[in-house]
Parts: sequence; C-alpha cells; structure tokens
Amino acid sequence: MISPSMVSPREAGISHLSTLRDRRGLFLAVILCSWLMALSGCLSKREPADAHLDPTYIRRDVPYGPLAEQIADIYLAKTKAPAPAVVLVHGGSWARGNRQRIQRVAVRAVERGYVAINIEYRLGPNHPYPQPEQDVLAAICWVRSNAASLGVDPQRIAVWGYSAGAQMGLVAAAEPSLAASLSDCTPSEAVVQACVAGAPPTDLRRFGDAGPVEDHLGGSQEEVPAAYEAASPVLLVSASMPPVFLYHGESDWIVDVDHSRQLRDRLIELKVPVELVETEHGHFSQNLYGDAALTRGFDFLDHWMKE
Repeated sequence: MISPSMVSPREAGISHLSTLRDRRGLFLAVILCSWLMALSGCLSKREPADAHLDPTYIRRDVPYGPLAEQIADIYLAKTKAPAPAVVLVHGGSWARGNRQRIQRVAVRAVERGYVAINIEYRLGPNHPYPQPEQDVLAAICWVRSNAASLGVDPQRIAVWGYSAGAQMGLVAAAEPSLAASLSDCTPSEAVVQACVAGAPPTDLRRFGDAGPVEDHLGGSQEEVPAAYEAASPVLLVSASMPPVFLYHGESDWIVDVDHSRQLRDRLIELKVPVELVETEHGHFSQNLYGDAALTRGFDFLDHWMKE
C-alpha cells in the first residue's frame, strides 16, 4: 500500500487535477445535455440512422421484460444460419436518452451480420443502481431464451454500450450474478461472450460528488461507499471476464481516457483479452462521428464470436 508520505507533491497535484477534471466533466455534461439532445434530434429528423434498412427485418418496441421501460428495437440478420447477437445500451448519465443514441451501432451490426437488440432501460434518479444494470442482464437473458425466434446463436451474445451505457454493459459482463434477483433470468443465462465499451466511466469513485453519479448510486461516496465500488467496472473484473474492446477519445473531457487505460491495464494483469483504441475525438463527437472505432469494435467481435 502507498502511504501519503510516498506520494510526491507533483503526483498528488496530478491526481487532484484528474479528479477535478472528472467532476467538471460530469457537471458540464448535464449542462450541455439538452443542447446535444436537440442536435441529435435534428439529425435524426433529417434522416434516422436506420432509414435505409429493410423494415421487414426490424421489429420496433419489442418488450424484453414486464416493465414499461423494458423495450427494444430488434434488427434481424438476413442469414438462415443462427447469427451472433449484440445487445446495445445507450448513454445519457444514467438519467436520460433513448435507443436512438446508439442506433448507428445497430445499423453497423446489421451490416456486419449480427442481430442487434437496441434496448431502453429504467432511468434515474427514480431507478438507481443496480436497476438499470439489471435491465441489461434481463435483456441478455431474453435474447438467449428467444434465440430461436430471433435467429440468434445463444452461445454468441455480446453487449455493447457507450458512456453510462458502457459502464452498465461492463458491469453486466463482469457481474452476471446481479441477475439472481430477477424472475426468468439466472446468472448463467446472463453471461455474455464479449463486451464492447465506448468512453466508459470505469471508476465511479473518481467523480467525487458529481450529481449524475450520486443520483445513479443513491448518495455520496460518504453515504454509500459500497455502491461506488460495486458499480465501478475496474474493481469488478476478474479472470472470468469475457474479451473486452474499449474505445475512447483522447480529447474526452467528460470521461477522461484514463478510465479506459486503467481498465485495460487491469484486464492485462488478469490475462483477459482486451484491446483499447484511442481516437482524436471528444466524448460526444466520438459517439456521433467515430466510425473507425466502430469498425475496429466489430472486427474484435468477429474474431471472438465468428472466427
């Protein structure tokens, strides 16, 4: 263990600045969110990302659970053989957003021969941890139990999330045991074979008293320290973690790229297959325009779920 006397003033300063940057990012993200949602809405009105797809292979508003929030758009593959599937989890500070935010990935999944399940889930602050994470697990179980009708190979299911959705996907991949309290879903049925995470907040303790994190975890670090640890992927991963692909913008001031770097380093220690692609983008531009990282992500999934 490193004692305070072993940390240099420069290192302490860097750590403090990193923490401040994390907190500032979360607060500014909330301020900018309404503007970005308006921008996203304008883009989607101009032409939805899936507008060119054959509607015959799209099922809208399909329930994957008994709750009103548990719905998904299903993008079916055009192959007769069972295809690999990817469950998509949008971002939005755990409290906003919808499946349109990650629709671009659904389109790319279809083009690469995957069945895409683009889900919505319970949002905060009325539904704090672990409820949204359990919704992700419920969706994975639903896909596996309905594999035949969806044309899915139940042994090839991945989860892909961005931002808060990436944290949720990583938690689901690392802790399928969270499914134990769900009806019609067991931890063994909730296991995924790969995970892709874009700009993931992997250590929620770094955000200090940032409002979105407190809302998601039900209080401050002083009030619920166990929740901050239980919801931080970097503390959850083990040698049983499936292969992980990470992508993160070096200019991301919402979720610092160190979140992905630290998770990568931890997975390497555990000998879990991992790849990190760093791009020139920021948090929002990566989600809106970062096509190259999506290609690399599906190349990674192809290697572990097709080859």
